[in-house]
Amino acid sequence: MQVEDLLRAVPSGQLYGPEIKGEITQLVNDTRNLVPGCAFVAIKGLQFDGHTAVDQVAAAGAKLMVVEVLPENWQDYPLSFFLVPSTFRAQALLANQFFGRPTEQLNVVAVTGTNGKTTISSLISDLLMRLGHKTGLIGTLHYKVDQTYYPSINTTPNALALQQLFAEMVSVGCQDALIEASSHALALGRLWATDIDCAIFTNLTREHLDFHKTMEGYAYAKSLLFAQLGQKFAGEGPRLAIINADDPYASIMMQATSADVLTYSLEDPKASAYADQLAVQDGNQTFRLHYRNQTYQVVSPMLGAYNVANFMAAFLCLVDYYHVQPQTVVDLMLSFGGVEGRMQRLDLGQEFQVVVDFAHTPDAIERVLQELKAQSPKRLVTIIGHSGGNRDSGARPEIGDKVFEYSDWIIFTADNPRHEPVAKICAELIGNHDEVPYQVIEDRKAAIDYVISQAQAGDLLVFAGKGSEPYQIIGDDKLPYDEVTEIEAAFTRHFG
Repeated sequence: MQVEDLLRAVPSGQLYGPEIKGEITQLVNDTRNLVPGCAFVAIKGLQFDGHTAVDQVAAAGAKLMVVEVLPENWQDYPLSFFLVPSTFRAQALLANQFFGRPTEQLNVVAVTGTNGKTTISSLISDLLMRLGHKTGLIGTLHYKVDQTYYPSINTTPNALALQQLFAEMVSVGCQDALIEASSHALALGRLWATDIDCAIFTNLTREHLDFHKTMEGYAYAKSLLFAQLGQKFAGEGPRLAIINADDPYASIMMQATSADVLTYSLEDPKASAYADQLAVQDGNQTFRLHYRNQTYQVVSPMLGAYNVANFMAAFLCLVDYYHVQPQTVVDLMLSFGGVEGRMQRLDLGQEFQVVVDFAHTPDAIERVLQELKAQSPKRLVTIIGHSGGNRDSGARPEIGDKVFEYSDWIIFTADNPRHEPVAKICAELIGNHDEVPYQVIEDRKAAIDYVISQAQAGDLLVFAGKGSEPYQIIGDDKLPYDEVTEIEAAFTRHFG
């Protein structure tokens, strides 16, 4: 891209240094990706400030460095500097411009909330693909560009990586992009300059208060998605907000947007979509769905009231944004294969049940355990830990309360402890509880092996917290890890 075309995206910027003309070969924010003729965006991160890399940037033959502060001797460098108030904001605007404003050519659906993002985005993507669409998906499980999959680094990647993924989607003919919009991403501006067509709010419960400090700050970050939705960057189609009316923070999301709003509810019959008569039959969730004066009988493989809510969010998106016939969505739902690591059942021929779930917040843990307890197992056995390393340790007592309330036996273990002692994390989860048997086995693989060896016919074992997360963080090391693989290995050792 010609340099003048690129810099036009950031009118607040000011150019310093030698006159710069010609083509910018690449836009990068990582010194490992420097190439001759590129533009480097200096981002100040938690561990590294890109502004300190000016010598390396110059030596690599970069044409331009985007900065918030000029180097003291900027005149001595053979490259130009583009001074901006915020390199975070400039990165988003420049990336959108450099990659050809890709989201203007996609139907972009963004899902935000504490719980349900992965399930809803995966469900919409799956049903669209079965309707003949090529889709992209960016979230916790992976980044998907049609049939190409990349490992997920963050739920929502930085703005430069995000726009590059969108551009790849456009290049292979994708029509749709589904995004899990994390609160960190929204607060840090990773979605700036993204042309969002439909935004979905699931719920807001305690999480990430180490970052947002208060629930009000957390809610504000989520509301930024809906404020952005009100901006019509390109295209002719209407913007649509889909909001869980049962959540106490729903009104904040509604007030933040000028887009049209649809609601879904398990409590309010006046919502755009309303569900009642929930039951479990033959291993499936059944319920009545009320929508636009019509009633639909839904059979879903996803159990739990929270998954009924997740279905309604996806249903409204597919019917009111994509104009799919309501009965078509209902019919397709029965054959949905579920989401990896979300209430995932493992059938290895055993006489007890095994469920793997990503639940790691107080609300998510309560919902999962409540649903599984209702199935009346002989014992509900919970294997759980909590992230360490300056994460929201204040949530641990509440998590412990929920686990002791519903479980018959508990194994406390490691879940991304980072530099925090696992014994300390477990002690904070346990608190003063002793009403049901529990053990602490710090090594997660050892904990899995032990609980499999002790399981009895009729038990239900729920492995909570990891889901399909492909790593375990111990110290500074991000070690490969797969919960299902470890469970299967334990089965092989004990049952052949």
